[in-house]
Amino acid sequence: MPDTTRVEVHGFPQLAAGSADLFRRIPATAEARFQSVADQVAAMVRGRVPHRSGELAGSVQTNPVEDGVGVSIGSGGAGAYAGWIEFGGTRGRPYIGSGRYLFPTAEGAEPLLVAAGEQAARQEIKETLWPRPVL
Repeated sequence: MPDTTRVEVHGFPQLAAGSADLFRRIPATAEARFQSVADQVAAMVRGRVPHRSGELAGSVQTNPVEDGVGVSIGSGGAGAYAGWIEFGGTRGRPYIGSGRYLFPTAEGAEPLLVAAGEQAARQEIKETLWPRPVL
């Protein structure tokens, strides 16, 4: 008796197109959420650095980097002393390679970044309207 079983797959082009669209949208949503986390880190660092004139705290900023957003310290006039405030090694401050303010705060934000990425992916997946297959 001849085998008459036939299997047809419908909708693969629509699945591929919908997936490509989804994978384009997730990074944009994640970037906005990562910016929010970076803003929080910058605010925490501003509050933790020593405040004599406020120039060092004012030099903490977020900036775009290749893979997202970063937080830096020491722009403008504060650049002359931000390094030894953060790491030490001169002027009676012991050297701390992991930093005192920026780096520990940024490392502590890792769970926030992971959550932001997961939330962005979940949001985009939830809001995706998948194209219907043509039968």
